[in-house]
Formats: sequence, structure tokens, C-alpha cells
Amino acid sequence: MTGTGPDGHDGAARRVRIQLRQEDLSPSGHVGNASIVRVLEEARTVFLGHARPGRVGYHEGLLEILGDEARMLVGQQTVEYTKELWYSHDPVVVTLWITHVGRSSFSVAATIAGQDTGDARPAVSSEATIVLMDRATRAPWSITDEARAVFARHRGEPVALRPRPAVAAAPRP
Repeated sequence: MTGTGPDGHDGAARRVRIQLRQEDLSPSGHVGNASIVRVLEEARTVFLGHARPGRVGYHEGLLEILGDEARMLVGQQTVEYTKELWYSHDPVVVTLWITHVGRSSFSVAATIAGQDTGDARPAVSSEATIVLMDRATRAPWSITDEARAVFARHRGEPVALRPRPAVAAAPRP
């Protein structure tokens, strides 16, 4: 990894510019929370890659390494809103990096830069768990050493999220 940049990320992070749309505005006048999730998904697609025609394999992203063996699903996503985002003709900057690699899943952190140049805190912070599934068996796909090496080049510290209130876990069905 290279030295830490002014935003606290090192060379492992990728910055993606995403254009806001007029329909992203909520009734309150700021960019709505559902639209923020769309921006995060769009940036994650640029970072990880988009589906090839026929929906087999990935193109132009980290997941090209999977070939046609596996596909990805978002297993969980946590989004924390720190500041409001307002519509602008200038794209928002989303910074993405890998924070954890497990047996068949990995985590992608993302921040959306705030629009106030006097405040360096991100407007939005997020972390998503990406689960890799075997295309043929639909079972979890074990991450290969080759894929781990690709992910390691984009590895960084977990995103800083506020602690969640202690809540007893509900039993799973």
C-alpha cells in the first residue's frame, strides 16, 4: 500500500464520480436516502465490474477475476448519513475499498464526499458484505488465492461507523 492521502485512505482506494439526477431529490429538497443507496450501488458496480451480456461474468472491475464461475450478491449493507447532500451539476465523489475478505464473502467500504469544502468528513459512509455464489450449484463460492491477491491490492481499514445500540438478535426462521 502506498502512503495515506489527505482523506485518510491509501492507494488501495478507488475514487468514482457519480452524477446526481433531479429525481434523486427527496421532498425535503436534499438527495434522498434511497437515491444514496443507488449512488453507492452504481459506484460499487464501477469498482467491482458490471455483468457481461447474458449476465455471465464481470467486466471492467475487480470481479473479472471470477470469470464465469461465480456471481455476487449483496448480503448486507449498512449506510450512515452524516450530512445532507444537495443536488449539484457536479458529480459526487465516492471512494471505495475492500475492508475484509472471508471464505466466500468480502466487505466493501464506501464514503461519499461532502459538498462543504470546509468540512472534510464524508456525507455518507457505508459498508456492504458481498457474498460470492457458485453459478452452477448456487452454493457459496470459496474465494481463490488469485482473487484474494486482487482484493488485497485494494485493502484498507474498515469505515468508521457509529456504534449501533445493543439489540438482542431476533431468532432466524
